[in-house]
Amino acid sequence: MNQLSVSAAPNTTPDPSLPELFAQALRCLGELGGDYEAAILDLDALRQRLDEGRFHLAVMGQFKRGKSTLLNALLGEDLLPTDILPATSIPTYILAGEALRVRVHFTAETPREFLPTAGEPLAAVLNDYVSEQGNPHNRRGVERVEIFHPAALLRQGVVLIDTPGIGSTLRHNTEITHQTLPKCDAALFLVSPDPPLTETELDFLGRVRERLPRVFYLFNKIDYLDAQELRASLDFLRANLERADHAGEPLRIFPISARQALAARLRGDENGWRASGLREVEEKLIDFLSREKLDVLQAALRRQAGDAVGVALMKLQLTLSALKLPQEELQQRLEQFRRALPEIEREQLAASDVLAGDLKRLVARLNDELHQLRDKALGEMAPAVEGYLESVEDPEEMERLVRSTLERAIPRFFSPAMLSMSQLIREEATRILTLHQQRGNALIEQVRRTAADIFDIPYRVPAGERAYTAFAPPSSWSTSFLISDMDPLGQRLARKLMSKKFRRNRTVKRLRRQYPGLIGQNVEQISWALRQSLDESFRRFDHELRDQLKKTVNAAQDAVRIAMNRKMTHLHETAAEETRLRRHLDELLEVHGLLGAPT
Repeated sequence: MNQLSVSAAPNTTPDPSLPELFAQALRCLGELGGDYEAAILDLDALRQRLDEGRFHLAVMGQFKRGKSTLLNALLGEDLLPTDILPATSIPTYILAGEALRVRVHFTAETPREFLPTAGEPLAAVLNDYVSEQGNPHNRRGVERVEIFHPAALLRQGVVLIDTPGIGSTLRHNTEITHQTLPKCDAALFLVSPDPPLTETELDFLGRVRERLPRVFYLFNKIDYLDAQELRASLDFLRANLERADHAGEPLRIFPISARQALAARLRGDENGWRASGLREVEEKLIDFLSREKLDVLQAALRRQAGDAVGVALMKLQLTLSALKLPQEELQQRLEQFRRALPEIEREQLAASDVLAGDLKRLVARLNDELHQLRDKALGEMAPAVEGYLESVEDPEEMERLVRSTLERAIPRFFSPAMLSMSQLIREEATRILTLHQQRGNALIEQVRRTAADIFDIPYRVPAGERAYTAFAPPSSWSTSFLISDMDPLGQRLARKLMSKKFRRNRTVKRLRRQYPGLIGQNVEQISWALRQSLDESFRRFDHELRDQLKKTVNAAQDAVRIAMNRKMTHLHETAAEETRLRRHLDELLEVHGLLGAPT
């Protein structure tokens, strides 16, 4: 592409390549010194990935969609922990290696390596370190785990990443997944029919599409569906994915059974591997990696490098502004800034308490509304059901009529009720979080206004336009709880041994117990779905506010520290130091622009 531009305009200079931009940024940051070590380490890691062609392909999605089973199938062995409960809680990187081994990285210890042994298989080691059962709430202090494996797919230069699932009650898993996202280049986004695609997943998919240039969609657990159910599920999934994926590319969904694929790989069954759908996925991935990997990898690394350079730019701009102040005045203003922080911290804690209280009050209102909804549903459906219970003599006919009545009445009642309820809760949550957004922006602006007394540089407050995510109702309703007491043989036997009156009374008692329970089950389904959306939205809002406030405070303090250190070191050379820093600032701004980042 650059060569075409050069031939068309011979007097222009081609843009530097990505390796040249990395080299320029690293040289510039290296000359700035140890204060920029974090940015240097980040950029150097990205440069190494580019040199080695290491492509980070993450497996993402809601908890219990089968991510670890999928990776086990691609590796061809039952290695990563799977469970009926949320399993993976630590990011796990799977890299090419000549032989199988595991390296565990800790936050406060040196890494440990494990080789497969008869006494301690690596599957057991991984369970101890990456699963929620073996390492609850990461009490072992694990940062990440690396698995080196000789699988053919890994030799294409790909690094597979097993991420914790989003949307479970284990909130730290969701946070870890969000933190892993910026390190990824593309994703396998895994969904399944149990339950259908949730709004939490759609919201997360929006974030994935913002960060990653390529996403592959896999629909898992197709072995639980018949042909008609599979078609309906794929149509529902496609319609919802098209709402979230605005890339403008044809949407391709791969139906798979990771469970069947793993079983086929373990027994060497090539036909079973192909029937599972994973053979086609593997072929498409290898084709993608051979044709597009470099372009997608470079696009992802440009974005990540732009982020790293942007952080360094902010720090350098703040330092330059602080250098203009006299030493004594800078120290005074720093103390003034520090004295303001405890009050800001108290306000932030108070804001979190109020947010938690507002969530509790909103949930209480939701419960009240759902209680009224249940009463209304019973009021509408009970007369017809009770009419059959009172008038129909044959117990089998009675049950058939009650079942068919409820199968019609439940979707007719609950579909509009769900839309109405979700709209009510969404509007109220949006109103509450908008007020908290304003309060949070005011807190951040308070920090920046205080820092502006020292730095005198423009610092734009993020708008935070949308704090609450729209909610989509479930696509189906439970009508499968009305079951007979006996199987057909038992019913025939009952007709011989029991009187019709006895059988009728028994059926009436059972149906009177079951149909209110069925209505309650549907109300509970609405409650669970809305509560999950509310909890996730309020949790994410609070986390992002805390994180933004912390970054703002740290950036200001760090810049002052750098400026003061430079003033002490270059006490008689301030002008020369400012000139040197300004030259580096101009160079980093140029690199930042060439990386494609907004300046």
